[in-house]
Amino acid sequence: MNGAIVAFVAITYGLSIVMSLLIGFTGGHASPFIGGALATMLFPAIAVLAARRLEPGAPRIDWRRMSLAYVPVALLLIPVALHASMLLATASLEHGIPWQGWLTRRPDGLYHTPAERGWGVLTGRALAARIAVNAIAGLIVVSTLALFEEVGWRAWLLPRLMGRMKVRSAIVITALLWALWHVPYALSEIQYIEGIAPRTTALVVPLGIVGSGLILGWLWVRTQSIWIVALAHGAHNNWGQYAFKYMREFSPAHQVLALCAGDAALLIVGTLLVLSLGSSPHRASESHPSTRSAE
Repeated sequence: MNGAIVAFVAITYGLSIVMSLLIGFTGGHASPFIGGALATMLFPAIAVLAARRLEPGAPRIDWRRMSLAYVPVALLLIPVALHASMLLATASLEHGIPWQGWLTRRPDGLYHTPAERGWGVLTGRALAARIAVNAIAGLIVVSTLALFEEVGWRAWLLPRLMGRMKVRSAIVITALLWALWHVPYALSEIQYIEGIAPRTTALVVPLGIVGSGLILGWLWVRTQSIWIVALAHGAHNNWGQYAFKYMREFSPAHQVLALCAGDAALLIVGTLLVLSLGSSPHRASESHPSTRSAE
């Protein structure tokens, strides 16, 4: 395999393992260094900078490419698939949606939000506005961080694999590598879910990441836009389980089953989308000549 590809994977995985060991051995999710977990999203871009030295003159990312028609798909496809499956599973297991108590209107007709939120006492319209602003701000921040991941996984690695194998195979391999890259984060509690053992998280969460990786790979092949895949990645991370931010804690076993339902939905949607691409071995540089545009 191409030396640059090997270098990219080795550096990306190496950085993830080092960060995971640091966090894991200093308290996991309670580690004083847990804030450094945000740096993990920068690792793929850092690996690209190193790997590029091994392939001078290789195609670069076309930062000008933007497919506006795919913006709604990027924003909604993964979140809708997750919520449709996970809310249904949760409602079935819990015999209803376990919303937090403050989302119920008080006798005074207002919503009394928790002090830690800093929202105060709100009307229904003001509460809806707060939630909307929170969702939009979160999407912007998380998509910005996701951009660095997508520079590595979809904009750099995937096209290079597409140049060596069939498109479907390239998407699947990229999704698998991306999912396995998250395993150390789950084991070290960088990716932490209250009440769920790290080993369980490490088994369950990567399955959904494979599914979302298939969807992101499909989006890249369709648009070759770093902005579209970063937006979809951000929507996944911030909006994918957004409703659950407003639920009270419920049975860990039921949480795992709800996560499995979301994993299944993403795997099904991602598989169908990748199959829709056909099996022709067209290469990225042949089907999208403009990928040689300067960075």
